[in-house]
Amino acid sequence: MRSKLNCIERDACVMRLSEKLIEIEQRLIPTGLHIFGRAAELQEKADLLRMVASFDRPEQGAPALPSLVADGLGIDCYVELLQEAATSETIELVDGIVAEAVQRFCEDGAEAAAFWLNSKAGVDCEKSIPTFSMLTRIAEELDSNDELESLMRALRGEYITPGPGADIVQNPLVLPTGRNTHAVNPYSVPSQAAFSRAKVTADALLCRYMEEHGRYPRALALVLWGLDNIKTQGEGVAQALWLLGVRPVRDALNRATEVEVIPLAELQRPRIDVVITVSGIFRDLFAPTMTLLDKAVRRVATLDEPLELNYVRRNISESMKEKASGFDDAATRVFSNAPGNYGTNVNFMVMDSQWETEETLGDLFVTRKCFAYTRDSSGRTVEGREARHLMDDALSRVEATYQNLDSFEVGITDVDHYFEYLGGISKAVETRTKSRPAIYLCDSLSPQTKIRSLEETVRLESRSKTLNPKWYEGMLKHGFRGVAEIENHVANTFGWSATADAVDPWIYTEISKTFLLDPIMFKRLLELNPHSVRSLTNRLLEAHNRGYWNPDEEVLEKLREIDANFEEETEDVVRI
Repeated sequence: MRSKLNCIERDACVMRLSEKLIEIEQRLIPTGLHIFGRAAELQEKADLLRMVASFDRPEQGAPALPSLVADGLGIDCYVELLQEAATSETIELVDGIVAEAVQRFCEDGAEAAAFWLNSKAGVDCEKSIPTFSMLTRIAEELDSNDELESLMRALRGEYITPGPGADIVQNPLVLPTGRNTHAVNPYSVPSQAAFSRAKVTADALLCRYMEEHGRYPRALALVLWGLDNIKTQGEGVAQALWLLGVRPVRDALNRATEVEVIPLAELQRPRIDVVITVSGIFRDLFAPTMTLLDKAVRRVATLDEPLELNYVRRNISESMKEKASGFDDAATRVFSNAPGNYGTNVNFMVMDSQWETEETLGDLFVTRKCFAYTRDSSGRTVEGREARHLMDDALSRVEATYQNLDSFEVGITDVDHYFEYLGGISKAVETRTKSRPAIYLCDSLSPQTKIRSLEETVRLESRSKTLNPKWYEGMLKHGFRGVAEIENHVANTFGWSATADAVDPWIYTEISKTFLLDPIMFKRLLELNPHSVRSLTNRLLEAHNRGYWNPDEEVLEKLREIDANFEEETEDVVRI
């Protein structure tokens, strides 16, 4: 019996490992910096086209290639299969055929790829040709690059053709590059498509929390950014509305200015309280959307529903009793910077090592973002009123924090803004509740909507980028700037230790071995950019000094030796 159990456990472990490896393998990552004015290379183009073809594009009459292949092979419920498992023999079979079809398209064109797909998977050419025709247009736009010409036109004060801003996979209409990016009509946010997509994400988020905690979260803290909601036409906003259990109502001009309550019988779960922190850019661009969110919270709070099914009403009622506050204050849920101010400065404090305790980082976040944007019961607008006590009270009931990922090009270790916002608010919640919240990110960059914990996301990005030879060798092709990008990734990874203690110690160990303890790699980095090498060394030592990493004494001594002898080693490299 024991032997049988051991075999079952071993097989389950092997399956989980296989899923992780395939997840890393399928991750679409940039293999170098974008060079201004240069078109995409063949392999990069093939990877992009494969991802674009993995989504249905009804607006262009182009069905997703994986769905066509699954239908051609007689595979039932393929979409459900994608949501149930990260990988399986069936998914691998479909993905392999799609990858080969796109490769043949890049080499031989649309008709050849359609005929091959027909012979290989029984896909009717008439069904696949619209998708390959769409890929033909995209491939032509990827091959053309108007960036240099547009720059010269801009310097001459001439007209630049406008275009939407988004990720290529989410919206291929961003191509060709070199256009003048425009935003969106704030009254159109969230779009109907964004609201439809948001239901899947919101349900997946609550399902993940339920699996881990056996109940729904009492309150969620959401981070909304302006550019992200421009790219997705308000998907983050739509997720907040779904969590509250309301849908936007549009007027005769198609403006989303009101909300409609979704009945509990249809919702089939409690209404989740949300505390919404928006960026300064979101505040400037989406004032009507902030009003819509505030209106949604107030509408839900006044519903005559059981407290165990309406967490918004329950939390606001408790706040009014405990704090002896009025409804207007207790219902405040939308916060941002003071008018004219931007950012949290948490990233600057972390990068400059100007903090003693982690609680300082959470307090700084609240200090910068505690300005309320709401309307009182009389309908008077409140814009940017400092309300630290209201934000403290709202965060004291939060049990999970959340943010979207909207681009394969920029992840949570690429820029410091992710740990500045999601890390900052998570630390603020932890300080006020005396308990670390569950921290989640949504990755909707593939047909499988993935809700990952912060720790899972840090591991994935470390394996697929920072510690991936394809990624760091691509960066090293850019010399000085490439080494700076590697150091930047390590610094941003450290930011997740400072704000959320979400970095496994092995990640710092592998970074040390990959870039500093390997003599050949160390010499390469030193020749290209000694300044970033020193910063990288100091960051790893800081991770140890602050208690995030306790490496073997041999590793620690080597890092200290590198730091102590840095000037001498740099001079030796320069002389060589």
